Amino acid sequence: MEQLTPEQQRGLLVQIGRLILAGITDPAHAAVADFRQAGEHTELEGHNLAPAPELNELFGRLRTGMYATGRGTWLQSRFTLKPDGTFDFDFTLDDEPSWTETPPSSAYPDELAAFPREDEHVPDWWRLRAQLPLRVEFRHARIVDSYTEGEPPVVDRPELDESEAPLVAQYLEREPAILSGSGLGKDIFDPEADGDVPESYHTDGTWIWHASVPHYLRKYGIPPEPELVEHIRGQRFQPPYVEHLVRRTAEADLLGKPRPRPGRSDVKKTEGDIAAERETSPNPELTDEELLVVLVSRLGEHAVWPEAYRIGDRADGAWCLNFTEKGWEVAAYSDGAAVSPKYFDKLEDASHQLLGAVLLHPARMTAGHETPLETAKELADWPVQAAPGEPPLTLLRNKRVSRMVAGTVVLRFGEETGNLVHHGGVRFATTSLPLERERVGGTYRLRRPLHVIIGVTVPWANMPGGAVAYVLPRTIAEHVSDGSLERIE
Repeated sequence: MEQLTPEQQRGLLVQIGRLILAGITDPAHAAVADFRQAGEHTELEGHNLAPAPELNELFGRLRTGMYATGRGTWLQSRFTLKPDGTFDFDFTLDDEPSWTETPPSSAYPDELAAFPREDEHVPDWWRLRAQLPLRVEFRHARIVDSYTEGEPPVVDRPELDESEAPLVAQYLEREPAILSGSGLGKDIFDPEADGDVPESYHTDGTWIWHASVPHYLRKYGIPPEPELVEHIRGQRFQPPYVEHLVRRTAEADLLGKPRPRPGRSDVKKTEGDIAAERETSPNPELTDEELLVVLVSRLGEHAVWPEAYRIGDRADGAWCLNFTEKGWEVAAYSDGAAVSPKYFDKLEDASHQLLGAVLLHPARMTAGHETPLETAKELADWPVQAAPGEPPLTLLRNKRVSRMVAGTVVLRFGEETGNLVHHGGVRFATTSLPLERERVGGTYRLRRPLHVIIGVTVPWANMPGGAVAYVLPRTIAEHVSDGSLERIE
């Protein structure tokens, strides 16, 4: 393929800059165009820019013209046009692009076919995607410096500090075995004794060693070779996790077999990986089906009753989400009809509406019903429990775990040895507490957020109940002592 001269490359960059200038949203700030490509998969992303479709062709031509034989061409670039008219162009040859959409599995093999690279210039992340064997070069630890059958082993290595030796041994022993033999091997330092040397090989992804290395360290104080010790120190004596493909690669090397190619399980994201991404990404890309699964999960996490909502269905007394001719409908239903329905073009917007509508008022979470009274056994695993001498959790209905914000003012009836408080404006009669507790108490303000159990008191001992109550994680005295509560005189 024809390579562009530096002058030709600059000419293309100038054309790119002109197209970006024409699409700038705010001329007072820099505009950025990010271009990514592998095989036929391309992505163009603009910042302070409405990118013209022609940019794809220009970036593609530039990328092709910058190909270096055996080295490849760049996969990701960034063009920054500054307000003063100057520009920067940066690209990376070997780093994995920050894709917004995962390329198809064929993208990386296609890239290598179009822009061939010598083996040493294909990084391991790429080898995984293209299902090529890893290029990792293992270092093999010597057990001793030299050994001849029938003669004592020769070891000339710096001794390890007494405090360091067990840490090195533990590092070498904790990594998984990649190849194991049967039985125990002979001790080369005491060949007449019964064999007690484990027959296995281990790796941390950089070094491979025989199990005799930590065995002789513990038994005789024989240190590993200095380079391995320095490597372990560099890891702060914490053995890294070794991926299974790396383990299989090391095993193949030891057996003299061809290195394995990555399998689907080596590159495919697991359900756990996807769950972690959804927990940490503010705007995950989800199909409608996946979005509904997340919506139901969120409703369940907030203890919303199934009777309180419907998805793809309608029921009186429930908030319902359905697709209609007007779009996605969210509405409460009464007498078979939608009450003040809201319509959305996107399911995600409708999901926001349903989730917010149900969670906005606590009674909506139970479809307006009172929760049944639970037994003490059913409540034993709740994260917060009533302190000794306090009413049990069974005397609260519509309970849920909540987070009280700093600045909340609460009222306490009774000594500070308990952990039950009430809404600041509560009437004592609604607390269902013993009469004598009305005479003792105080007002407190939260100085930091606390996770509590919130509920409504049930009628008890000729008291009507109906007060909003909070069960704190610890007693009032403890919270005052650690500064999470302050007394209001």
